[in-house]
Amino acid sequence: MEVEKNIDNTYGKQFNLKKQLWADRTIKHYAFGSAITGFIPFPLIDLVVLTGIQMKLISKLSEYYGVDFSEEKTKSIIASLTGAAVPIGLTGTVCSFLKLVPFIGYTASFLSMTALSSASTYAIGKLFVKHFESGGTFLNFDVNKSKTYYEEQVKKGKELAESMMERSSKKN
Repeated sequence: MEVEKNIDNTYGKQFNLKKQLWADRTIKHYAFGSAITGFIPFPLIDLVVLTGIQMKLISKLSEYYGVDFSEEKTKSIIASLTGAAVPIGLTGTVCSFLKLVPFIGYTASFLSMTALSSASTYAIGKLFVKHFESGGTFLNFDVNKSKTYYEEQVKKGKELAESMMERSSKKN
């Protein structure tokens, strides 16, 4: 009986590790993919594309965790989270409008938008994984309780994006 418990425990840990690895890989894939929004030369369109990428990530995570996807709830949650972190939301909008300033504005916007887009997408992914793993759904998602965790993950996402940019520039 003890051996069976150990086998079940080991299998459970391996299964959870596989879930974590899949979720981390998926989140990073979408986070770095969202960096393309820095290349979009039109203000606000980049933010629309970013929201679409983030919605696709959440859709994929909800499918993986067996949670029914809600497009309307997802849009509302993304808007609330990115708007709730005023410096982050404001910076994203400012970065988007910087593209209107010839050359210097576009360059500054490109550098800022790539890091902010990646960080925000990373944070949203991490937040939803945590929520889904605790048995949460779109119906019981509490934006107010999630803000602090989201902001912590944005910081981690920025660090991750900056380290990837550094590695990329060293290769060139």
